[in-house]
Amino acid sequence: MAVADVEAIRDACVTKETRGKYKSSLNGIAKWIRKELAKVDHNTDRFFDSSGELNLMEFTPPYFEQFLVYKSRGVKAGTLSGYRSAIKDLYRVRRLALPPEYGDGMKQLFSGMKRMEADSDQISNPKTSGKQPLTYSLYQKLCKETLELGDGGFSHLFLTSQWNLMCRSISVQTVQTQHFVAKDDGIGVIFVKTKTNQEGTGPRDPRHVYANPLSPSTCWVTALAIYLACHPRLQQGPLFPGSNQKLRLSKALGSLLKLDGSAKTYGTHSVRKGVATFACGGSTGGPSIVSVCLRCGWSLGGVQDRYFRYEAAGDQFLGRVVAGLPINDSKFATLPPHFMATGDSTTTSVLRTVFPSLADEPNLNGILQLCLASMVFHREYLQQNMPTNHPLLSTIVFTNVNVFHSLQEQLQLGDSSWMHPTGIPPYIELYKKLDKQQQSIDLLPDKLEQRMEAILEKKGVAAGNITRDLLHEEIRALLEEVGLQKEKPAALSTLSTAQTRYYHTWGGKFHVLPKDFAFPSIDPLGTWILWWFGNPELNYPPYKGIPSDDLDTPQKKATLSEWSVMMRHIINGIEKDLRKPMPAIRDEVHAIELFKIGYNTLELKPSKRKRRNAQIKLTTVLRLIREAGQEQRSPDDICGP
Repeated sequence: MAVADVEAIRDACVTKETRGKYKSSLNGIAKWIRKELAKVDHNTDRFFDSSGELNLMEFTPPYFEQFLVYKSRGVKAGTLSGYRSAIKDLYRVRRLALPPEYGDGMKQLFSGMKRMEADSDQISNPKTSGKQPLTYSLYQKLCKETLELGDGGFSHLFLTSQWNLMCRSISVQTVQTQHFVAKDDGIGVIFVKTKTNQEGTGPRDPRHVYANPLSPSTCWVTALAIYLACHPRLQQGPLFPGSNQKLRLSKALGSLLKLDGSAKTYGTHSVRKGVATFACGGSTGGPSIVSVCLRCGWSLGGVQDRYFRYEAAGDQFLGRVVAGLPINDSKFATLPPHFMATGDSTTTSVLRTVFPSLADEPNLNGILQLCLASMVFHREYLQQNMPTNHPLLSTIVFTNVNVFHSLQEQLQLGDSSWMHPTGIPPYIELYKKLDKQQQSIDLLPDKLEQRMEAILEKKGVAAGNITRDLLHEEIRALLEEVGLQKEKPAALSTLSTAQTRYYHTWGGKFHVLPKDFAFPSIDPLGTWILWWFGNPELNYPPYKGIPSDDLDTPQKKATLSEWSVMMRHIINGIEKDLRKPMPAIRDEVHAIELFKIGYNTLELKPSKRKRRNAQIKLTTVLRLIREAGQEQRSPDDICGP
């Protein structure tokens, strides 16, 4: 093994992110030397070596203490500890013995600064350090706003994942789909490595995550369904492929928070602070602090490993609390939307159409069924709260009303024959019994009316001027006066499944598309499905048959042309692989099979960076195809004869 490999392994004890923070801290020290220390010491060049790095033989602990005192005027003592860690790491990297002044003497200095800081905060405005905890109401607001973004559900799922898993953003960034475990009414997510378990030697207990059918915008299972349906080519592996996805979320949240002027107050770490606060202080009957610490990955010292151990019931209860289920209501035990039979042929077929790349993964089958059930259950809400060109609305659950109704018939939300709620405290059963008693009381008015009518009908009325209808109205009026009259439920409207072609009038002509029609920003697979099947729910024909005259702007006509070129590339790939004309497409499943054949033959321009292949849009794929074709041309082909 080479020396460089040994050094790389040794440096692995510090993460890349931490090394970046250390470098920033050392740059801050260097800036102080050149700007502030130079005012009293004109030979500051000695503090740096030939490469511009700190010279630890000259930059001794007394100088570092001066730097800390200078910085303490503007930041809290807790922030200054990062500079101390950076200096200690620099000694480690250069294999120099750490001076004893960085031991007890430095501890006393920090202790004194904290005491002075506390005295100052007592009589004046305290200094702020770090981001503020995210409140649950603001979390709900952000969930609704990220749900409407056109990023294929990325920001929405990343945000709800960090909240429900109560972990750091770097942990969400590295989540793998093979770490998901189906838990009947919930989903378990396993973290091999955390900040307090850097070597991966700790227990690998799952963190239970639950659906919240009462709040579609904050439901993690629904968020997962949206994300996976918008990225049907996502393979088993990283849930968020690509580099530095937490920065991608940070920018998205920053743009949303900037609208109300709180971008500097909250950040990605605010989510973790907020959910821990919500779990501990959201109710006096909430989960134990031990369950919160274990789920957050906080160390309690030797006491934790010796006396406080993980128990599934405690984590399950905590999972339901952070999911937003009402802890003081019988609905806390609500089961997620699920199908009556897990092996139904219709459900399996649709599952492979919506999630073609993951449907056959053994650990994901039960999870994907919960995702599909949540999509069906919240279909109306998602249609009303998402932009019309959102990729999700181009999937078969939203475009094929017959498929939707067949799945809806299998849907179940209440008591189940095979699924039982977990993580339920005993008092929830008392709430259930109280609800049943209340339902019995609600039925009393109807029963009272029926009983009185039966008596009058049986006994009759002596005087002819008192009719049965008059007594009936008197009884009903009496019940209304005492507040016992039950309101009549509104009549349920039935949804017709008949397919009718509607035409739109604009520009003095009939058109098959409305004037405000917009092409969705989706990946090539979603485009392929719309190309052959259209969107029956919105009464859009197969996109391959859209006339250019039915598009009102040159930009839309250009988009149709781009789609047509992309489809021709895929069809050519299919015919090239099959060595015969492309067969007629039978259904969505057959269309996906043909798409995989054709797409795998495409030649894209390679990238030096790590590319999110399963998430790139059609326009990007088409650009990469063209760039790859240009690189393959010889100079003679370009210049001509």
